[in-house]
Amino acid sequence: MGMRNRNGGGGGGTNGACYVYPDSPATPGIVTPDVTFDRGIYMNGSITMDDGNSIRIWGFTDGSGGGGMGGQSFPSPAMRVTAGQIVHSRLNVQGMMWVHTIHHHGIEPADHSDGVGHISWDVDGVYTYQWRPMHPGTYFYHCHTNTVLHAEMGMYGALIVDPPEGPGTLLSGGPTYDVEAFWVVDEIDSSWHRLRWDAGTCGADAGLNTLNPDYFVITGVDGSGTSAMNLAPISATVQVGQKLLGRYVCAGYHPQKINFGGLKGKVYVSDGRPLPNPVEVTELRACSAERYDIIFEPTEPGEYIISTDIIHWITGEVLGTAKTNVVVTA
Repeated sequence: MGMRNRNGGGGGGTNGACYVYPDSPATPGIVTPDVTFDRGIYMNGSITMDDGNSIRIWGFTDGSGGGGMGGQSFPSPAMRVTAGQIVHSRLNVQGMMWVHTIHHHGIEPADHSDGVGHISWDVDGVYTYQWRPMHPGTYFYHCHTNTVLHAEMGMYGALIVDPPEGPGTLLSGGPTYDVEAFWVVDEIDSSWHRLRWDAGTCGADAGLNTLNPDYFVITGVDGSGTSAMNLAPISATVQVGQKLLGRYVCAGYHPQKINFGGLKGKVYVSDGRPLPNPVEVTELRACSAERYDIIFEPTEPGEYIISTDIIHWITGEVLGTAKTNVVVTA
């Protein structure tokens, strides 16, 4: 691409990090957008688990201030756009000692707007990613610098692409829905959350080959207890006769099995692409970064527990479970 900024020998880097290529070039072919998202960075956040322990979290802020002094949330603030819009994601990390990127996972932009650090560059100032989504569905965005660690630290957020009809319609000419729920399931290994931002980039063994999670979260909330129960937009309340859209993202590294607790749904979209024929499901299995859009039409009142088992990718052992609920009223 001719845009790499390599510092030193064979690795490049910043502040001692290897295989990190800091730069903030001008965006080629930039045009006036239909919508713009300003994203800063925070690296001093935390979430409190049900056992009272506080876990360090990094993420994106909604605003242009590098250093991320406000608006901390986990997951990071959602991006919601309409298919066909020209979108700018403006990342500002000015004044920080670290570099980051934004990768819009599942979107297919030009190389210079793909946000894959190490291959192109890692933003060290201000950079505008330009992209145009064409396929409605559920996606997510995340940092792609030292990817394994930065995604684990919480640097991701939902990315929703609506059809031109807007929210309430999943696909143009396709199914409609009345209520949305967001099931973004992740595992946390708290030992990773004490590492430096550049851990392992120079080839040292930082332990990133071993993920032993001790917490299991759903859309940023401890899902092992009751924290995610009756908590919108994770939990949902619908009436018999209404349609519920479950937007599920496997945000962890271990495989997952999500059980819908007696609800029967239809998968219309997988990884941002419509299925030729909807698939009826009572549970789903997924691996890292997979997404599903499932529509439920409950026929019986009651409380349904949505539970996701996180499964060790080698042994098949269930490491933990994150759960929430759907309440169906008459």
